[in-house]
Amino acid sequence: MKTAVRGALLAAASLLAAVPLLAGGSAHAGPAEPTTDATCVLNAHGLFATAVGAGGTNLPVGDTLAMTGTVSCVDAAGASAATGTFERTVTMPATECTGDEHGDTSTTTVNWADGAVSTFGFDTSDVVKVNGTASLAVTGAVTADSARFAGDTVNALGTSTGTGCGTPAGETAVDSTLVLRLTH
Repeated sequence: MKTAVRGALLAAASLLAAVPLLAGGSAHAGPAEPTTDATCVLNAHGLFATAVGAGGTNLPVGDTLAMTGTVSCVDAAGASAATGTFERTVTMPATECTGDEHGDTSTTTVNWADGAVSTFGFDTSDVVKVNGTASLAVTGAVTADSARFAGDTVNALGTSTGTGCGTPAGETAVDSTLVLRLTH
C-alpha cells in the first residue's frame, strides 16, 4: 500500500511541476521586484517661521519649516554609496500639534560630498502628528537630470519630533529622520 500512495504522490508532483512548463512560465512568475540602488538616511533639523500650537491651541495654521540636514546612503550590499547635505523649505498649508498634517510635494536638493547634485521630488507626503511627534510616509522620484540615482523611485518612512506643543511658546523646532529606499 505504501508503494501505491508514494507512486500517486510522485505522479501528482510531476503533473504540478509540468503545469508551468505547459503554460509557458514558471510557478513563481509575476511582476519583477524593483532593484534597490541605495538606502539613504536623511537627518534634519527644522525651524518653524511661526510657533505651532502656541498658548496650548491646536488649530491648523499655515506655516513654513526651514530644514537643514545630512544624507548618508549605502548600496544594496551595505557599502557606503554617498554622503551629502541638504537645505529645504517646506510650505505647510495646515500644521498643528496633533492631527493629519500637510501634503508637502516640494523638492529636496542634495549636495553630495564630491560636488555632484541630485534632486528628490516628493509626490506625496503623509504626516500624522500627536503632541509634536509625527510619523512620515513619503513617495516620489529622483529627477532625471540628477548626478546620482537619476530616475529612481523614492519610498520613505520616518519620524519627526518637536517640543513645545501645549506650552505658551508652542513648538518652534523639529528633528526628523527619514529612511529612503531608492529603486529602479
